[in-house]
Amino acid sequence: MPYIITKMQYPSHQQLEVVKIWVKTRDKYPEREDLAVQLCAPVTTNENGIVVMAIYDVKEGQLEKALTYWSSFLYEYISIEGYEYTIRVWSTFDEALAIAGIEAPE
Repeated sequence: MPYIITKMQYPSHQQLEVVKIWVKTRDKYPEREDLAVQLCAPVTTNENGIVVMAIYDVKEGQLEKALTYWSSFLYEYISIEGYEYTIRVWSTFDEALAIAGIEAPE
């Protein structure tokens, strides 16, 4: 199954606003292991502020629902000045091989 990789970025001085929204919405967006399992959630900084990523291993047949769920979650922060987000679907290595018509070795 594919992976969903989300990324949110915001200016460092907006950290308190991000935390306020997270506290306000965390019950609305609980972990949804019926859709996907979060593999990791790395955090770093760069010249534009704070970057938070999450990588989810999507359950069989749940890609559309998972995309809708995490897109809605990330949109909750849109009122924060300087906030941006992306959500991408990545294939597994075996899926990428299959696209090229190659069977994955055992």
